[in-house]
Amino acid sequence: MPFEHVTTPLKPRGSRERSAYRIATLDEYDAATERVRELADYPEGTPQADELARLVRAIMEWDEAHDDATSWQ
Repeated sequence: MPFEHVTTPLKPRGSRERSAYRIATLDEYDAATERVRELADYPEGTPQADELARLVRAIMEWDEAHDDATSWQ
C-alpha cells in the first residue's frame, strides 16, 4: 500500500555512508520511528524498503547509544 512520500529530517552521514542516516535529536528519533511505521508494508527491493532499512539501522544505533535511562534527560 503506497503512502504519500514524506521526507524525514534525517541527513546522510557522509560521502562514505550515504545510504545511512544519523539521528542526532529526540525529535529526529520520533520522526524516524513514525516514518518506519509508514514504510512497514512496502515490499523488499523498493526504494521505500531501502529507506526503511536505513532508518531501522539509525534507530538501532540511537538506541544503543542511549540505552542508559539517565541519558534521556
